[in-house]
Amino acid sequence: MSFENYTFEVINVENIGNNILTVNKNSLTFDKSIADLLGFPSHIKPLLDRENKVFAIQACKSTTAKSIPFSKSESLQKGNVKLHSMAVKTTLRTLMENAWKTEMRYQVKGRVIPEHKAFVFELNDFKELPPHKGNNRHK
Repeated sequence: MSFENYTFEVINVENIGNNILTVNKNSLTFDKSIADLLGFPSHIKPLLDRENKVFAIQACKSTTAKSIPFSKSESLQKGNVKLHSMAVKTTLRTLMENAWKTEMRYQVKGRVIPEHKAFVFELNDFKELPPHKGNNRHK
């Protein structure tokens, strides 16, 4: 048999991540796939639709008002992006205080909006995760 006798298709190797945001006790973690789809922006603008409980991040320049540092360049960003913004984390947890427990972690799947260089996370559509093992030392 020759190579031409097979009906190969190319496997898409781009963006194999889950596009997940994890809201931890002290930080937010974004799958590396999110940084990839946004083009590994050095800064983002955090956005919030309080009424619909939707959080978004939008790639921007470091000079953009209210921007915050996000990812390293593609060659330097080795894993997930960890955001240590207490203001953003506290805002999300306060907005979701009736649905989220303080000690738990939450995952929210994101949806890319390429034309706006943004990711949207519908906070009501979450998955609850147990706290990190390090938080259970006194059990």
